[in-house]
Amino acid sequence: MAEIPPGPTFTKGLDFSSNKIGNNGASKADLAYEHAVSIIKEKLSLMIELRALLTVNLGDERPLIVIDARSGDAKLMDHVDDEPDTKVTIKPEYIIQFYEGKLEPRYGLFKDAFFHEASLPQGRIPLATKFADLLTPSPPSPPRSYQPGMRVPRPTADLEEVKRNLREFGYGLVANALTPSQVALLRSALSQQAAGEVRAGIAARDGGPHAPNQRVWTLVNKGDEFVDFLNHPLLDEVVPWFLGEHAILTSYTAKIARPGNVPMQLHTDQVAIQPPQRGLAYGLNVMWYLADVTERNGGTRVFPGSHVGQVAPADLFDLDGTVAAEAPAGSALVFESRLWHATGPNRETEGERPVVMMFFMRSFVRQQENNFLSLRPEVEAKLSDRAKRMLGFCTTGALGGVEGEVREGIYVKRVENPVGPLRDAETVWWEGASDLLCTTSWACG
Repeated sequence: MAEIPPGPTFTKGLDFSSNKIGNNGASKADLAYEHAVSIIKEKLSLMIELRALLTVNLGDERPLIVIDARSGDAKLMDHVDDEPDTKVTIKPEYIIQFYEGKLEPRYGLFKDAFFHEASLPQGRIPLATKFADLLTPSPPSPPRSYQPGMRVPRPTADLEEVKRNLREFGYGLVANALTPSQVALLRSALSQQAAGEVRAGIAARDGGPHAPNQRVWTLVNKGDEFVDFLNHPLLDEVVPWFLGEHAILTSYTAKIARPGNVPMQLHTDQVAIQPPQRGLAYGLNVMWYLADVTERNGGTRVFPGSHVGQVAPADLFDLDGTVAAEAPAGSALVFESRLWHATGPNRETEGERPVVMMFFMRSFVRQQENNFLSLRPEVEAKLSDRAKRMLGFCTTGALGGVEGEVREGIYVKRVENPVGPLRDAETVWWEGASDLLCTTSWACG
């Protein structure tokens, strides 16, 4: 957990700034750095596999670590005159977490880059990944590459076959999940919304330096068409079967891939589940094709079967060995969260490839989209119990309650006047308290 300074103290006698816990006075930063260096030294004999010169920056105030594995053994050096093959800039805490198996290397190497571009590995990316893998208790193997002629899922209306494919390959394709008229209606709504967000200057763009792709977030807010879409029966057939009865819609988005995009880096959809988990799928994505999806127009690239076992690609930016999940408009791609995949390059000269994504997670996993804050009030007011349940407004087990009430199956909403201090009900009073107190028999007589 990142070090965040304590907040202000409101209660006299509860200032904990003088409480010293552990470390014997040493700073956490110094301890983490020393531990990270000791780990690299412990694993040094394995670094011969790099066959390269690598530098590791553990902080601007720290000495640069140089690993020379170009010859028959690997050794640490204070400096080097040659240009390294790879430069890794990383927090010491991540080195420790790699070593303890608490952080997936591909996530750890890139997780800070959004806010701190200088943290991106420089040079040969696979070497940086290999370095991090060698620090872990059990380095992964590369996924099996797709070869022309290999058996892979094809669109089918047989849901039992889709489920078999999901178990074997990590994904399946549902044929004719939407009728042509439904495709046209949803595509029109999405196209209009995307254009409106562009005109309003709020469009979410990605796909490389020119950002040709567009995302439309929180679709449940973007029109009745997308509220109605949650009634699709395919969701009833595959989501509870795979994730359990109370799976939650963690995000509901659309992505429009356009010509000239840069392929997305390979990833899994449970990258936020740390320590990394490969033995259990936490999520299921249902991707709806609103246009024919092909290898040429940026169809999602997958490593078939990469959902099983301790596997991970060495280079997250190399799509060799993947296959495009091609299918005609109206199909649905169903894939589980451990599958290695990425948006492919759109090499067409015109047009666009729109898809809608409904990503479900097990009931105990925090949602990507915080619907309790982002859902528009007028949309929430019209939602069915089915939709509310998908969006996390229904209690399950001991989760999701409001003011402690967590019995199974309660539909919750924001409380306008939550219970505050009632240290002495006869003297503590505030506006609205009488209504609240009269919900209890002892206060109302």
